[in-house]
Amino acid sequence: MQTPVLYTATVLSVDRLAGDYYLGRFRLADPLEMKFAAGQYVIFHLPAPKLRHTMSIASAPSNAGEIEILQHTVAGGAGSAWFTGLQAGETVRFTGPFGKFTLEDTDRQKVFVATGSGIAPFRSMIIEELKGPRTIHDNQMTLYWGLRHETDVFWKDEFESLAKDHLNFRFLLTLSKPTDAWTGAVGRVTDHVTRETPHRAHSEFYLCGRRQMIVDTRALLIENGVPEDRIFTETFF
Repeated sequence: MQTPVLYTATVLSVDRLAGDYYLGRFRLADPLEMKFAAGQYVIFHLPAPKLRHTMSIASAPSNAGEIEILQHTVAGGAGSAWFTGLQAGETVRFTGPFGKFTLEDTDRQKVFVATGSGIAPFRSMIIEELKGPRTIHDNQMTLYWGLRHETDVFWKDEFESLAKDHLNFRFLLTLSKPTDAWTGAVGRVTDHVTRETPHRAHSEFYLCGRRQMIVDTRALLIENGVPEDRIFTETFF
């Protein structure tokens, strides 16, 4: 993997996707491209002295001249206020890439389990595997994503389109606190993973999001015969 370096980039846009979720698009200026592995992250340098903001890359490595960053804003958070206040044309600085939360080079089924903004590294991985210039294998891939409310939903159409176009990709979005109008899956994402994943013992699991989801899902997977060395995790908060 590439040694982390300092990058300068231009803000292309920062748009609200849904609820408290925002997507920032940045064009690299110096250096002009970044080689990274899907699942890695960068550390933004905020204007305040010594203040840093760690963010997973949500775009695929094949688009090396730009990166997309998903931000789940938190009231009173310095990083959230800085991110949502960015304007097109501004210059930002970040160091990267960092991280080892990347796909294993095996032919096993890949099962992704995310809550909230934990979807960011999986979007990078899935797009790169399905639409990039090369894939390591024609793996079966399944994405389970848990959100709370209908007002939190974004990227649903994108993942459903990928699932329609690629027979080796399956997508399930579940809401833990939906209204009666919601017609999709309901409940904790953990419950769907253990109940609806075939061939669990012969799959690899990638978990990203809330700490409690990761703890609960990991325990249930082990109880259901998944070897510990086939469970990979990245905690966001």
